[in-house]
Amino acid sequence: MKTKRFLLTGLFLLIALFPGCFTLGPSLDFKFLADYQKNSDGTITFTLTVRNESMKEIELVSTTSMLYEIEVYEKPGLLIWNWSYDKGFLMVLTSIILQPGEEKVFRETWDLHSNTGQPVPPGTYRVRACLVTKPGASYSFDLNI
Repeated sequence: MKTKRFLLTGLFLLIALFPGCFTLGPSLDFKFLADYQKNSDGTITFTLTVRNESMKEIELVSTTSMLYEIEVYEKPGLLIWNWSYDKGFLMVLTSIILQPGEEKVFRETWDLHSNTGQPVPPGTYRVRACLVTKPGASYSFDLNI
């Protein structure tokens, strides 16, 4: 019993401290998509959409106030920027309730600088957008700058 409690506590702390892009399996109840737009000011706006595809209400729950993450990787897999890098999140249960057919859209803008503040050179990058709720999802695509 004591070991089980420590394991559960450890798992909670791992998810709470490193929410990242964990996915807990596919879900047929909702669809998660990510896209981007290059703006005239040289920035990129990412659009994340979660849509309830079922005939019943669904609830997406997070153990923090963070609901999603956007990660940009240099090939082969070196993280150069992530949306949550300079943000703090509350350790509080947060949920999104979506009615049948309802969707929730999140938009974030990237200024094409790395987490260290350096401008990102032209090239192809891998973007991974994640819904860090339970259930979770992720969507990846290539981005040419």
